[in-house]
Amino acid sequence: MQALASAIGHGRLQAVIDDFVDTLKRHPWFAAINDRIPEFETLRRKLLAFWYAVLDGESYRLPPALPYFPAIDDHPVSECQWRTVNALFAESIDRHLPPHLAKPWRMRLDLFGQSLPLNR
Repeated sequence: MQALASAIGHGRLQAVIDDFVDTLKRHPWFAAINDRIPEFETLRRKLLAFWYAVLDGESYRLPPALPYFPAIDDHPVSECQWRTVNALFAESIDRHLPPHLAKPWRMRLDLFGQSLPLNR
């Protein structure tokens, strides 16, 4: 069986990540801290590397967001905020992938969310 990232392809994976980051930049929750996040390109690169590895079944240790995102690292994400981010990411996936590729990625996104130390 082919790994999911390889089946999706680098171009479409990049399109999902770009769409998601652009959506985050416009979302009211993230817009409030945009001026404290100078490195959206760093976020794009880290997300692309993370998801490419994870979707192909490799392990990837996601480093803390510091120094680029202290506003995030200093404040655990709430369950409500994660649901919002999760929904935005799922919408980005659905906009760029056919259902047979989108569904397994969304399932892995849900598994990732279950492992987060959310502020409840």
